[in-house]
Amino acid sequence: MSTLSKTISDPAVLEMQKAQVALDAAKGSGLSSTWTHSSVEFLAIAILTVVVLTLLMAAVLMWRHRSSSSQILRTFGVIMIVGFATLLLVIGYSSEQLTPIIGLFGAVAGYLLGKDASTPAKLGESET
Repeated sequence: MSTLSKTISDPAVLEMQKAQVALDAAKGSGLSSTWTHSSVEFLAIAILTVVVLTLLMAAVLMWRHRSSSSQILRTFGVIMIVGFATLLLVIGYSSEQLTPIIGLFGAVAGYLLGKDASTPAKLGESET
């Protein structure tokens, strides 16, 4: 009993309880989110615009340099994965919903970037 009263009279615990009450009040009043519907909509449109412009710029540059199909696939895949992952973050999915999606994006990006990696030289072969 003495440790319970000692813990409650501790100033750090009292400050923590005050902070928790303030946090609970903010959540209840809707003040916990600074994102409004219009700001999320604006950011989503801005992100999609940047992704589309980046894809168009990459298409023009790769067409001018006559890039290979694997290079085109890698470039477009990475741009789209980064763009859509950013879009999902802004739209506001919870961390429980985002974790598997970002994991899937990471797996696809890893496949795209490591797909045609050059193999190391065989043992016994000399590099000249």
